[in-house]
Amino acid sequence: MDKLPLETARHIVSYLTKRTDVASLRLVSRTFAILGAELLFHTISFHPSYPSLTRLCKISQRPHLAHNVRELVLNLPPIRDLIWGPFVRHLEAEGIDISGSTQRIQEAFRLLTYHVDQYSKLQTSGDLASMLGEAVRGLPRLRGVLMKENNERDRDYWLSQSSLTLGCNGGFNYRIELSAELHGYSGSKDHYRAFAALLDAVYYAGCKLDTFYVDAKVDPRMFFDNTVRLERAGAVFQNCRVLGLKMDIEDSMVEYLIKTPLFNVILPSSPNLQSLTLQFGISCAREAIPLSTIFGSKHVWPRLQKVSFSFIDMEDQELYAFLLRHKNTLRELSFSMCSLYAGRWDDAMMFLRQNLGLVALRLDPLFELAGEFDYLCESELKMMEDYVVNGGKCLPPRED
Repeated sequence: MDKLPLETARHIVSYLTKRTDVASLRLVSRTFAILGAELLFHTISFHPSYPSLTRLCKISQRPHLAHNVRELVLNLPPIRDLIWGPFVRHLEAEGIDISGSTQRIQEAFRLLTYHVDQYSKLQTSGDLASMLGEAVRGLPRLRGVLMKENNERDRDYWLSQSSLTLGCNGGFNYRIELSAELHGYSGSKDHYRAFAALLDAVYYAGCKLDTFYVDAKVDPRMFFDNTVRLERAGAVFQNCRVLGLKMDIEDSMVEYLIKTPLFNVILPSSPNLQSLTLQFGISCAREAIPLSTIFGSKHVWPRLQKVSFSFIDMEDQELYAFLLRHKNTLRELSFSMCSLYAGRWDDAMMFLRQNLGLVALRLDPLFELAGEFDYLCESELKMMEDYVVNGGKCLPPRED
């Protein structure tokens, strides 16, 4: 099998979709072992726990595996799952059945307390940052970092999941409350610590990333109050071709961030940026961040092709100025839960059609704040998309 041409062997491996099949194929020959490793270790997913981080560190310590890693994906499941999963596996390993005696439940509760303490230690001791830093330093070909939250986004969900209870029918319940002061609602403070650890790891390793993408509820005050980390973020983002910051911001933070002109630090002009996704909000366009707060009047990315804005307020003229600075390269545009507080969206659509050569336009709920708070419905948005991209004949009728 080692006599197969390399491209033929690589073509064979490309047909495999299950990781178990790739792992089995690696046992066939040295060639397939190498090609299988390229596929298996191209993207490494992990989550904030000691076992997961230990596995990542072990991969980084093996050069024949580490040099295949191009992308890290930090998954952020609900805190409850991060604690409950290891606890249940520990119960099974110890052979503890909690369906019966109170003594068994007490033993189980001691194990549960241990796992809660382990998670809290990871968040407060600096181990998360040090283990991530060690791992990233051992990944010489790392090019992408993604951070994804797998969690409900509302406060009620956090309140329903913020305690861990053990008990039996008719028996005494043992209960542990998870501290919102430590973890933040929906884990937003934990997510910030993970975000900061990722930034620092990449910064100190000197990685030049192509992609940095965050889609999580990150406590913004902890981020924007840290000038040093903002500067590190700017350095990490500087070389990215794809940059996404979907940082859910509570309405109480909007006014604070409007007065904090720090976006210029983390969104530097870069010759490489091709795709930019920005979201700074979670519930209502009334709580959006003004475009003027995010960008200065001179931001130019000479290769920018794709822009996605969510929960951002803008005046028509500042939007037009931003788009004109990128008219020669911009081809895809998306607006979601965005508001015009000066001008009309139908005028904006005429501007797009006349001045940009867009091949894709996606419009989710849009609002106009001039006068009353007006909402554009789905049929109107579809008509606008068709008008701009496909040369549709008309825009929605407007009421003056």
